[in-house]
Amino acid sequence: MADEIRRLSDDLARDPSSLSFMQLADALRRAGQLEVALRVALRGLDRHPYLADAHDVLARIHADRGDLERAADEWEVALRLNPGHGPARLGLGFIDFRRGNLERAEQRLAAASSVDEDGSVAAALAHVRSALDARTAPNGPDGVAAPAVLAPEPSGQQGQTPLKNSTGSDPVGGGRAATPMMTPTIVEYPAPDPSKARQVFASVLDGDDQTALLVDADGLVLAGGYTDSNGQDVADVVAAELAGVGGEAERAMRHLGLGAWTSMLVEADRSVVAMSPAPLGSLLVVAAARETPVGLVRLLLDRALTRARDWLARVA
Repeated sequence: MADEIRRLSDDLARDPSSLSFMQLADALRRAGQLEVALRVALRGLDRHPYLADAHDVLARIHADRGDLERAADEWEVALRLNPGHGPARLGLGFIDFRRGNLERAEQRLAAASSVDEDGSVAAALAHVRSALDARTAPNGPDGVAAPAVLAPEPSGQQGQTPLKNSTGSDPVGGGRAATPMMTPTIVEYPAPDPSKARQVFASVLDGDDQTALLVDADGLVLAGGYTDSNGQDVADVVAAELAGVGGEAERAMRHLGLGAWTSMLVEADRSVVAMSPAPLGSLLVVAAARETPVGLVRLLLDRALTRARDWLARVA
């Protein structure tokens, strides 16, 4: 494993635009170096934001870190880029299973069965259906079926999702030693005071040239910040200027008969700015350097919107 990581690192150093970042990030993930793997994957996606496989690798890293929400976000992006992406469907099936939505997990896995190269989808699907049957056919010693758990294997090969039941044994692995079940990390967002609210989007962004700002309907800063090209914090000024933008966009869409607006992207001389309506009548703004790929800006907007929704749900 160490030799593989060293070789891939050398390859990427020689050619920073190489697609080997995906192999390197996944090798680091399997080696348990999750933070390094995360940085490699994010930097690679900066250059290649439209690769479904790259988003799949990033989702696996998030899953191994216990951040199932972000993992689900990345697998959703992978499916938008490639609707037939089997590993993304398998991953989302795992998320649905962990959330207790067995019917939805079965649907996702059944849809992925046509591209099941290593049998992992078939095994997961069988396990989900077994859990569904157990709901109506009690088989435990007390008349209650033991709950089954799908758990991602931090040190396994990409594309494999071992199945484990509540006793920790592997029902399809021929007696392999079980890996302890991963416990999701519940991210606690800051209380709504100005000093902490500024950090809400800190882990979403991946560079000093990126910024995110959440503005209420009156043009007041709710969370995040906005820094100009000179490094000055101009969040309050920008927020004031954006007061009413969401309402104007909504009226324009209604007047044109185009339905509800979902996002807006502006390419300016020095930056790319994306906006989206957010809960409670607020507006989310994400900005990045002009040379940033538009696809990456849209991805940052999606991530920031997910974070904004979670944060507002906690402080509202």
